[in-house]
Amino acid sequence: MNRTQHYSLLKAMEIDKSNLLKYQELYKYAYILSDGIFKIVFAEEKDHSLLISLVNAMLGLQGDDAIKDITLEMQEFPGVFNKKDCILDIIGTTNAGEKVLVEVQQQGDDFFRDRVEYYISRVIENQVHTSEKYELPRIYFLGLLDFELFPEEPQKYIHHVDEMCNGRKFFPKIQKIFVEIDKFFELEKAGVTASDNSEAAQWLRAIKVIVKEEPVPEKMMQNETFRHLLDSVKLINFVEELFNCEAKNMTDLKAEHEIGFSEGRAEGRAQGFSEGKTEGAAEERKKANEERLEMARASLAEGDSIEKVTRIFKLSESEVLAVQAKPTAQGN
Repeated sequence: MNRTQHYSLLKAMEIDKSNLLKYQELYKYAYILSDGIFKIVFAEEKDHSLLISLVNAMLGLQGDDAIKDITLEMQEFPGVFNKKDCILDIIGTTNAGEKVLVEVQQQGDDFFRDRVEYYISRVIENQVHTSEKYELPRIYFLGLLDFELFPEEPQKYIHHVDEMCNGRKFFPKIQKIFVEIDKFFELEKAGVTASDNSEAAQWLRAIKVIVKEEPVPEKMMQNETFRHLLDSVKLINFVEELFNCEAKNMTDLKAEHEIGFSEGRAEGRAQGFSEGKTEGAAEERKKANEERLEMARASLAEGDSIEKVTRIFKLSESEVLAVQAKPTAQGN
């Protein structure tokens, strides 16, 4: 299940919670890059083996440098006075005392980079206590992105971002790594990454199977970690309450965005969207509508009336009749 399909599921469940069952028939896997699903799969596992494998792969840690154990902490650093909270998807401390921050981001925004710096600064703030010397642990920030952050580097999907001075890293203890997941999918489709056998590429191929609902390659099924991953992210594993919470969070974010505009914090922003962003939004709407029509088709096939399908999926009668008359779509 991809992001558009996930959003379609949340909207369908707001209308009728039983729609979850219909989606479980249509899709094998949940959207792994949603906050709720990601935290359940990677943070609630007892030994955190999936998280350790993912982080080692994306950070390129091997041998003695590899993370062997990780202890997870509270994901929130409350704001002080009138300062904003800092809430990350995962905050952990490794066996070597290093900090690992993992943030999954589904869509880009103009202040994502600002937020990354704020998150890191809040974590740093909590490392040195009174009477201790100013010695920070190594801090890794791993951003897993379902959007393009570095369009100027079209052939590169993992980016190590450092503060440089005279060609050298100024403070190598802080490492920021961003993984453009959808860009990897496109590079894989074009054959650019065919010879890339890195651990990161193997992980991203497994995520691609989940997001694209692709058949699982035999080689991947022979890997115990990826078998465990694929089993953990099956849509049927997740309860209704999780998606209700996700739907509420999506509504709350939309409300916060609209309040920001009404208070003037986003003054002039409407003029700042590029043509590419406008086209991207139109493409997202098109995909969402296609998903809605596919769900309507499935409901009709199960015997639901035209009137019921019209009401549930907010379609006109003519749209439902057109769906009914059109042959079943092949694939997702």
